[in-house]
Amino acid sequence: MTASAQNRPVSIWMEGPAMRLAASVALCLLLAAPAAAAPAVTGATSPQEPDAVHATMEQLDLWLDTYTDLPRPDTPLARIGFVAAGEAVPYAGRMTRLESTMRGLYDEASATIYLVRPWFGDTARDRSVLLHEMAHHRQATAKHWYCPEAMEWDAYRIQEEYLAKLGETGDFNWTWIALLSSCAPRDHHPD
Repeated sequence: MTASAQNRPVSIWMEGPAMRLAASVALCLLLAAPAAAAPAVTGATSPQEPDAVHATMEQLDLWLDTYTDLPRPDTPLARIGFVAAGEAVPYAGRMTRLESTMRGLYDEASATIYLVRPWFGDTARDRSVLLHEMAHHRQATAKHWYCPEAMEWDAYRIQEEYLAKLGETGDFNWTWIALLSSCAPRDHHPD
């Protein structure tokens, strides 16, 4: 390249679909909700994990914006906590033990998502668990729910749609989810 070529201004001309796409992207960036402070990440196993989780959350927030009618909440998510199966965490004002069958939990009182190890953001299934809990964070302020369990049906539907768009299935037990999502009194037995 000659010296005179290096000093010339570069002009990029786009027309047609490329121009419309560039204009759409620019408009979306201008109209996007202001970025909230990234939630704290506790229990990370490497210094890179918090940044990777935040990047995954940005992608999932955009997915939720595109494929659901759940608005972004005014209250930012405070924390993502990685925990081991069997660990007790604060949930709904009491301590709750996360059984090995649980993959995630959202605590509305503290705006915290708990992800049960092993969790790796590189699988669609793991990302779908985070998406499910992020949906709960949005659901909590989007409308009235008769009980917290009522949010489960919609969150599982969102999770299933996400997996389907990636060519996978959640293989969820919808009968169990319907029972879980009901606000009917639970059968509690005394010790």
